[in-house]
Amino acid sequence: MEEKRVINDTTITLDTVPIEVSPHVFGGVRSVIIITNTSLAGETVSIGILAQAKANQGVVLYPGDKFAASKDAGYTPSPEQITAVASANTATIALHEEIDLF
Repeated sequence: MEEKRVINDTTITLDTVPIEVSPHVFGGVRSVIIITNTSLAGETVSIGILAQAKANQGVVLYPGDKFAASKDAGYTPSPEQITAVASANTATIALHEEIDLF
Protein backbone atom coordinates (compact mmCIF):
# COMPACT_ATOMS: atom_id res chain seq x y z
CA MET A 1 0.00 0.00 0.00
CA GLU A 2 1.30 3.44 -0.93
CA GLU A 3 1.81 6.10 1.75
CA LYS A 4 -0.03 9.38 1.48
CA ARG A 5 1.34 12.55 3.08
CA VAL A 6 -1.08 15.01 4.65
CA ILE A 7 0.20 18.53 5.36
CA ASN A 8 -1.45 20.83 7.87
CA ASP A 9 -0.52 24.52 8.02
CA THR A 10 -2.65 26.61 10.33
CA THR A 11 -2.66 29.51 12.76
CA ILE A 12 -4.38 28.98 16.11
CA THR A 13 -5.42 31.54 18.70
CA LEU A 14 -4.96 30.25 22.21
CA ASP A 15 -6.58 30.96 25.53
CA THR A 16 -5.69 30.36 29.16
CA VAL A 17 -7.62 27.07 28.95
CA PRO A 18 -5.77 24.20 27.23
CA ILE A 19 -7.02 23.14 23.79
CA GLU A 20 -6.13 20.41 21.32
CA VAL A 21 -3.97 21.80 18.52
CA SER A 22 -3.31 18.43 16.84
CA PRO A 23 -5.19 15.17 17.42
CA HIS A 24 -3.67 11.75 18.01
CA VAL A 25 -2.50 10.27 14.70
CA PHE A 26 -4.21 6.97 13.91
CA GLY A 27 -3.24 4.92 10.85
CA GLY A 28 -0.06 6.82 10.20
CA VAL A 29 2.94 8.59 11.63
CA ARG A 30 3.60 12.27 12.25
CA SER A 31 6.84 12.85 10.36
CA VAL A 32 7.24 16.60 10.99
CA ILE A 33 5.85 18.99 13.57
CA ILE A 34 6.77 22.64 13.99
CA ILE A 35 4.97 24.87 16.46
CA THR A 36 5.98 28.54 16.52
CA ASN A 37 4.81 31.10 19.07
CA THR A 38 3.80 34.01 16.82
CA SER A 39 2.46 36.16 19.66
CA LEU A 40 3.47 39.82 19.61
CA ALA A 41 2.74 41.02 23.14
CA GLY A 42 4.98 38.77 25.24
CA GLU A 43 2.57 35.86 25.70
CA THR A 44 4.09 32.48 26.47
CA VAL A 45 2.72 29.21 25.14
CA SER A 46 3.06 25.83 26.83
CA ILE A 47 2.80 22.62 24.82
CA GLY A 48 1.64 19.28 26.18
CA ILE A 49 2.29 16.02 24.35
CA LEU A 50 0.29 13.02 25.60
CA ALA A 51 -0.70 15.04 28.70
CA GLN A 52 -2.86 18.13 29.01
CA ALA A 53 -0.80 21.32 28.57
CA LYS A 54 -0.17 23.26 31.78
CA ALA A 55 1.03 26.85 31.97
CA ASN A 56 4.81 27.13 32.22
CA GLN A 57 5.33 23.35 32.18
CA GLY A 58 6.54 20.96 29.50
CA VAL A 59 7.65 22.71 26.33
CA VAL A 60 7.43 26.46 27.01
CA LEU A 61 7.68 28.82 24.04
CA TYR A 62 8.34 32.53 24.35
CA PRO A 63 7.43 34.85 21.45
CA GLY A 64 9.38 33.78 18.38
CA ASP A 65 10.41 30.42 19.88
CA LYS A 66 9.61 27.19 18.12
CA PHE A 67 9.34 23.51 18.87
CA ALA A 68 10.36 21.29 15.97
CA ALA A 69 10.69 17.55 15.52
CA SER A 70 11.31 15.67 12.30
CA LYS A 71 12.08 12.07 11.49
CA ASP A 72 14.46 13.41 8.80
CA ALA A 73 16.48 14.99 11.61
CA GLY A 74 16.65 11.67 13.45
CA TYR A 75 13.71 12.18 15.81
CA THR A 76 10.31 10.67 15.08
CA PRO A 77 7.63 12.99 16.49
CA SER A 78 5.10 11.49 18.84
CA PRO A 79 1.78 10.40 17.31
CA GLU A 80 0.02 11.49 20.52
CA GLN A 81 -2.45 14.33 20.88
CA ILE A 82 -0.84 17.76 21.27
CA THR A 83 -2.44 20.44 23.41
CA ALA A 84 -1.45 24.03 24.12
CA VAL A 85 -2.26 26.74 26.63
CA ALA A 86 -1.29 30.41 26.70
CA SER A 87 -0.47 32.96 29.35
CA ALA A 88 -3.06 35.35 27.84
CA ASN A 89 -6.14 35.14 25.61
CA THR A 90 -4.41 36.78 22.66
CA ALA A 91 -1.56 34.30 22.08
CA THR A 92 -1.16 32.72 18.65
CA ILE A 93 0.80 29.83 17.26
CA ALA A 94 1.65 28.72 13.75
CA LEU A 95 1.39 24.95 13.36
CA HIS A 96 3.01 22.97 10.56
CA GLU A 97 2.79 19.21 10.53
CA GLU A 98 3.26 16.45 8.01
CA ILE A 99 1.58 13.11 8.57
CA ASP A 100 2.33 9.98 6.56
CA LEU A 101 -0.80 7.83 6.36
CA PHE A 102 -0.67 4.11 5.65
